[in-house]
Amino acid sequence: MADAIVLRVLTCNVWNLDGEPDRQYRLREGILALRPDVVALQEVVRTHAEDQLAMLFSGTGFHLAHQFESPETAPADRIHGVALASRWRPTRVDALALPQGAHEGGIRSALAATIALPNGLDILVMVVKPSWELDGEAMRVQQAQAIAEFEAKLRAGAPSIIAGDFDATPDADSLRYLTGRAVVDGTSVYYSDAWAVAGDGGPGHTWTAGNPLAAPLVDLLIGQPSHARRIDYILVGSRLNHRGTVARVLSCQVVLTDPPVSDHFGVLAEIAVEP
Repeated sequence: MADAIVLRVLTCNVWNLDGEPDRQYRLREGILALRPDVVALQEVVRTHAEDQLAMLFSGTGFHLAHQFESPETAPADRIHGVALASRWRPTRVDALALPQGAHEGGIRSALAATIALPNGLDILVMVVKPSWELDGEAMRVQQAQAIAEFEAKLRAGAPSIIAGDFDATPDADSLRYLTGRAVVDGTSVYYSDAWAVAGDGGPGHTWTAGNPLAAPLVDLLIGQPSHARRIDYILVGSRLNHRGTVARVLSCQVVLTDPPVSDHFGVLAEIAVEP
């Protein structure tokens, strides 16, 4: 029988290459200091000449995947997309173009990696980045449905992990759908929200005017003082769909806050995967 393994899963919107040049160094050091096993990243720059993902994980031995490498989710030249880094080499990587909003500047997508864990269990890890528009919740609901269908198609033996910048608060329809609290088009699904399970009981804000790197953009888009939202998540699949194994959320915390290294704070969860 396979032994239990505790995964350290990190998600962070890395804010492409904006900010001061030394931010990339601080971002890399902040990520590596957390000792993650799997990292889900959003707004990662990739062109034929630039590779932010490779720069962040150079010399670490992590195995890397970016949506730029998939024909259906890569534009011709430049993209701020989703990417994944794993301590273990994925046995399979798939990408899906999500339904697109009317004003999207890039291809919204989901990237999924099937990973064989050292304890012999296979797990699907997905990184996603739905539409960001404040009035785009209708599109995000469609994208949430597509994400759930993609996970159901690819899920492995262990409960899946879906991580990313969902650009929606916990009470939004898209997150209520993914966490089993809303029905959309006669369908329903269920994933556990790691922060709701094992956070510190606080609001868990990840995009806030209190972050000096985010404050100018918050003011530009919102124009209201003291704006703060929780929009970055780690979701864990239901045991009902994986009756041979369980993924227990042991802890969840907001990270990369002091000093901030992006306009988003990150989320780190410890998840025990066991028979």
